[in-house]
Amino acid sequence: MRLVDLALWFGREVDVETLTPAVVGSATEPIDKLIAWFRHNFYPDRGDLIGTLYSTDVPDEYRSAPFADAAVDEGTYELLGSRPPAPVVNLSLEELVGALETTIGAGGYVLPAGLVRRVLVAWMRGDLVVLVGQPGTGKSLFANLLGRGMESVLDLAAPLVVPIRADFDEAEFIGYERLDGSPEYRDFARSILRTEEPLEARVVVLEEFNLAAIETYLSSVLVATQDQERLVRLPAGQEAQLPIDAFIIATCNSYRDEPETRARVSSPTKRRSTIITMSNVLGDRYDEDPANAVTDLATDLILAERKRIQNRADRSAGTQFDGLRLYNLNTVDSVDDFSDAVRTSLKDVTSAVLETPTGRSWFTMGLLRDVVLNIAHAPRSESAELEALGHSVADKILHQVRGSFSDVEAFRSAYANLPNAEEIDRLMERMMDGPSDELLSLL
Repeated sequence: MRLVDLALWFGREVDVETLTPAVVGSATEPIDKLIAWFRHNFYPDRGDLIGTLYSTDVPDEYRSAPFADAAVDEGTYELLGSRPPAPVVNLSLEELVGALETTIGAGGYVLPAGLVRRVLVAWMRGDLVVLVGQPGTGKSLFANLLGRGMESVLDLAAPLVVPIRADFDEAEFIGYERLDGSPEYRDFARSILRTEEPLEARVVVLEEFNLAAIETYLSSVLVATQDQERLVRLPAGQEAQLPIDAFIIATCNSYRDEPETRARVSSPTKRRSTIITMSNVLGDRYDEDPANAVTDLATDLILAERKRIQNRADRSAGTQFDGLRLYNLNTVDSVDDFSDAVRTSLKDVTSAVLETPTGRSWFTMGLLRDVVLNIAHAPRSESAELEALGHSVADKILHQVRGSFSDVEAFRSAYANLPNAEEIDRLMERMMDGPSDELLSLL
């Protein structure tokens, strides 16, 4: 160990020009004065420490580099070749979970019990977190709200969101080497692998995780999570370390549900992941209170949408059509403002679907939101609201329907009184026109 290195560190706040001859002796150069100060205060000249543990060599570049006018502080630690200190989380795990749940819930998101804690604990263990579920179960919304919540509560950088495409590979995710030999880095490499603050936490959201084969773009990262040095090879032969607190959360649909568009997840990837199946909150709430769950949630969804639009307006970020959206949504404070006929039909349609195991698997909060907002944007009259519900059944719900003929018997009875029942029936007949009793999707 060079004495000069110790002197530079322990004396980083010392003004050498104020040191007295009693301390610096005959030294005249600033670097020599600092070494003399260190030897005067820390007594390394004992026994045979000099020449065994300590060296008195001073590299030429140390002598050629001038001292700064101001003391080295945390903002200029890089001058000493050290990393920025990691911020400290001053909350307990339970306090952090509570703060994040409050932040996420403030946006109107209905949180499944214990979900935030499961994700945080998985991250602290070093796992990737993979959210699986039907469209509309809130996977992407939760991942983004959690990332924003971490940003707000812990003062982190904004989450990095990476949309995965079917043709994704490592060159798209990390980067590649140009023809001239120089590296071209992608967002993940620039923001995470080459970060100047590697000890800070950072949330990465991988949207539609399994649209591409995961190993074609994430293999280096998966290996690094199990490697003691956590090294990732970069383009042009360089290497970087995957930060320990690079928290990855991915969303995906099951290969079983979408075999045409989704890739299987391999066993090694599953070994490195915590896979959380997002519950169908609508189905759970319906089981608890079949009579009122749909109308209560419909009210919450309308008010949450109105609040989101109003918040944009309050931030002077309202879009061109937000005024029109608010005008329509302000006519509805709850589903009680809908006509009796449309409330009854809405209950009948949703109950007919949710009473079947197959329907419960695909009729989600996202679908209910779209249906009730469609009604909310209609004029406040019975005929207009029923027409809007009918359009939602034909344009939105019908294309999610799956299962066998028996699964839709009650559903067909429920929409029979809607104004466009004949249109819906024609579409349903086409779905039933196959060699078996399995419904065929129109798209």
